[in-house]
Amino acid sequence: MREEKAARDSIAHASISSKILMHARTYSLLIILSVIWGLAFVAISVAVTLISPINLALLRWFIASAGYLMILPFLGKTKVKFDSKDLPRLLVISFANVPLYHLSLYYGQTTVSAAVAGLLLSVGPVFIVLLSRLSLNEPIGRKLAIALVIATVGTVILSISNVSGPSAYLGIIAVIITALAYALFAVLSKPLVVKYGALPVAIRAGTIGTVMLLPVLSHSFVSQVSKLSALGWLSVLYLSILSTVLGYSIFYTLVSKGTVSRLSIQLYLIPIVSVIGGALILGEKITIFTVAGGAILLFAVGLATQTQAKK
Repeated sequence: MREEKAARDSIAHASISSKILMHARTYSLLIILSVIWGLAFVAISVAVTLISPINLALLRWFIASAGYLMILPFLGKTKVKFDSKDLPRLLVISFANVPLYHLSLYYGQTTVSAAVAGLLLSVGPVFIVLLSRLSLNEPIGRKLAIALVIATVGTVILSISNVSGPSAYLGIIAVIITALAYALFAVLSKPLVVKYGALPVAIRAGTIGTVMLLPVLSHSFVSQVSKLSALGWLSVLYLSILSTVLGYSIFYTLVSKGTVSRLSIQLYLIPIVSVIGGALILGEKITIFTVAGGAILLFAVGLATQTQAKK
């Protein structure tokens, strides 16, 4: 009897240790992704002063697609053959992931700072929850809903002192469209990620989305790329390799590990990184609104984390 009890206790402890390790890995990936994508807004702010939004999107995804093709042989054969009935969903994901998201974001950041762009994208998780309810039938929970509302209020406070002129408002609208695009591919990708795996979906969506960008290719592309400075190339390579190839691979991996709505609230860490990065690297001012709004966002993240831990 004692031996059986000891064996059961040993199995229970091993199970608990495994869960703790799994959560630690998930949160580590989440923090890494938050830093990479938060600093991406800084890189975009630099890049759009040196190359047009359209040409930046093209160059970023040409390089990223090449990066995807380089890692493709290491994936081996996928366990499940791609089903043609999933093609419409994949096409929508690809369009939202590449042309819609990146063209709207880059246009927005021609008039909106890195900090404000990162903060405005906090609206994305609100869209994610709404889309999750409609397409995945995932429970939101009262505390998580409150956390989303609080985070949205924090975002409004953070951006309230950073808007001036009609062009800034157009930039804000563009970034909100970006948030909607983010929500679309975050929610719609989950069934495909579960079925085919994180990296196969990331590579398919990225390469198809790159093809969708080709109609906007013009003669100015070669001209601007040939004149791109070292700083411009550094920004583009950061966006292509770290933010796209590595970042999206981590993102789709996280999507496969839990409900999309729980993942979305955690990504409120990204605007905090964008604010800090904008201040330290670009010299963007941190106002009282930034401090107050940032504190509210952090509270929302803590509330959502507590909600997740109890479930």
